[in-house]
Amino acid sequence: MSDWEDDEEYDDKPQVSNVKSFPKRSYGDNRRSDDSRRRDRDSCINRNSGRGSTYGRSFQSKESLYVRPESIGRIVGRAGSTIQRLQLDFNVRIDADKSRGKVTVLGDDKGKINDALNRIRQIVDEGHDGNNQSQRPHGSGYNRSDRNNQAYRSYGRDDDNPFDYHYPKTSYDRNENYSANQDIIIDYNALNKKAELARAERWSKSPPLTKDFYVEHTEVANMDKDDVAQIRLQNNNTTVSRVFEQQNDEPDNIPNPIWKFEQCFGQYPDLLAEVAKQQFKKPSPIQAQAWPILLKGEDLIGIAQTGTGKTLAFLLPALVHIEYQSIPRSERGGPNVLILAPTRELALQIEKETNKYSFRGIKAVCMYGGGNRRDQIQHVEQGVEVIICTPGRLNDLIQAKVIDVTTVTYLVLDEADRMLDMGFEPQIRKILLDIRPDRQTIMTSATWPPGVRRLAQSFMSNPIQVCVGSLDLAATHSVRQVVEVVEEGEKFDMIKSFVKSMRSDDKIIVFCGKKVRADDLSSDLTLAGYLCQAIHGSRDQADREQAIADITSGEVKILIATNVASRGLDIDDVTHVINYDFPRNIEEYVHRIGRTGRAGRTGTSISYVTRSDWGLAAELIKILEEAGQDVPDKLRDMADRFNKMKGRRSDGNMPGRRGGGGGNRSYGHRNY
Repeated sequence: MSDWEDDEEYDDKPQVSNVKSFPKRSYGDNRRSDDSRRRDRDSCINRNSGRGSTYGRSFQSKESLYVRPESIGRIVGRAGSTIQRLQLDFNVRIDADKSRGKVTVLGDDKGKINDALNRIRQIVDEGHDGNNQSQRPHGSGYNRSDRNNQAYRSYGRDDDNPFDYHYPKTSYDRNENYSANQDIIIDYNALNKKAELARAERWSKSPPLTKDFYVEHTEVANMDKDDVAQIRLQNNNTTVSRVFEQQNDEPDNIPNPIWKFEQCFGQYPDLLAEVAKQQFKKPSPIQAQAWPILLKGEDLIGIAQTGTGKTLAFLLPALVHIEYQSIPRSERGGPNVLILAPTRELALQIEKETNKYSFRGIKAVCMYGGGNRRDQIQHVEQGVEVIICTPGRLNDLIQAKVIDVTTVTYLVLDEADRMLDMGFEPQIRKILLDIRPDRQTIMTSATWPPGVRRLAQSFMSNPIQVCVGSLDLAATHSVRQVVEVVEEGEKFDMIKSFVKSMRSDDKIIVFCGKKVRADDLSSDLTLAGYLCQAIHGSRDQADREQAIADITSGEVKILIATNVASRGLDIDDVTHVINYDFPRNIEEYVHRIGRTGRAGRTGTSISYVTRSDWGLAAELIKILEEAGQDVPDKLRDMADRFNKMKGRRSDGNMPGRRGGGGGNRSYGHRNY
């Protein structure tokens, strides 16, 4: 056992210094019964020929030894086993003080004390020498002159100043192959080159991959730059560019946008027929530019507001990608398309959208935590081309060797910003290491935070960014935003009053900040006689799915939810979104209110803002003003007070307060 392992065992225990380990086991299991401790004590007494316990006795002699503090753990041993054996063998008591690196041996026989010290030195030397055995004689071959050897000469012996010493050189310093002071230079360039070669070798035998399926329509190809700019301007001022800097002589080669379905999918009449069944009038702004890019085989970053058709933008090119590879589907050995989503609800929503399009018998499966694992595995084993899943469940099934992602050639990270917010970046990076590097990669997001940009730069190949609208955060203009500054105790009466006045065709989603609040509000409304459902992360998956089904069908008109429903919940006829608890960041506010006003409809959002939300007041005002909404005077006053408070803090005129949290909530009620 190595020194650090013993030290770790030592540090886990409450006794850190002046350890008395006989007969009571030092660093032992405190859960042992009194009878067990008594048996140990009696055994120790018998083994010492009737001398009795050394605990609490006065001894005639004592000797101290200073060692490296990290060696104390080796002397003590796991659960105190080594130090107890030393005490039994030499009939002494040993006190170990890790903080000072001091070991004291007490006893009546100086010879036994010296033998115990010699044995301790041997243990320390064995620890320093690693796997090499100490060259010193074992047992009682040590004598007092050994204190003057190289390993111990430099240790101080003045108990009044135990720290006035320097550590001796270890055996590593004496080893010609290693020096503690030697500088180790790591050639990262060589290591990176070696890793690249290993990666290229790993994927060199991958089957051929086809990514370009785009045949540009004549009408699209004949457009000049002004026509292209006009179409993009009409499509909510869509901007298109390469994300990362190009060389001056390197062309952008960005395809022109389309404005009719036939211009993209005219070569695939059966897929075009499936699109016609959905009775769409024309492509949405994100679809008009994303389809030509993806069919051409480029990597894409799609940034657009929620409810703008991002799912269909990456889904239809995925179906073409699957069907028209040079290798038959039966010979590929696994799925071609992998779609990662941050929440179960979004994954199920993508599966529902995928199943609307029956194209060449392509099958999809949705895999998520909380679902029936056996059924999900069975679907995969039967053969699927599209896997839609959450990162946690996918990692689970990859480790279980149920899914082989080496066959994936078309990867989608849907709502990438949300996945990073939820802490999925390690799982995503681990998954991407097992997917072939020449894949086609798509990221969709409502915002473009640094984390998403970093991930794109690491795992995408010269992507094209399509941004519908501005990169600046903005709410959809089809939603009327109402903000009410209220006291915390007023909120339940206000929501109850609103529910009481609901019309027959109204359908609302009420967002709460915590799961407990969602359950409490759901129970209170139910007891008040209003039928509602609740959804949050701690509910069983069957209950979550039933809640979504009830609100979608209209059987229930009120859904109480946490942020799990702020993304991917596509219910066309939601008329109102109510922020019972204001979210902790303004991005989540934009996503929440986007649950209404979808598919060309209008909607209303109502947000209850309390004093604890004043840190977000200024950002909320910007969102309201950008959308041309009314800004309450109380909200402006709240923002002014918060800015003045920050000014006083920065000038040092206001004592800092403990705490922190999203939206600067830690400043609390007393400051407003």
